[in-house]
Amino acid sequence: MTNKSSEGRQEAVEVVCPKCRETQIVYFPKEAMPTCPYCKVEMVVKEVLTEGKYG
Repeated sequence: MTNKSSEGRQEAVEVVCPKCRETQIVYFPKEAMPTCPYCKVEMVVKEVLTEGKYG
């Protein structure tokens, strides 16, 4: 039997650079928090994207 809670559900999340406002979309927990390709600082979560998900 597979424990689905340990796998976790992937959520699309929009992240933004706090310095230059560059944005990206990543999937948690599959991907790690990215760093900004221009400023080289860790990006922060701006919004959890849920539009269009049914079920």
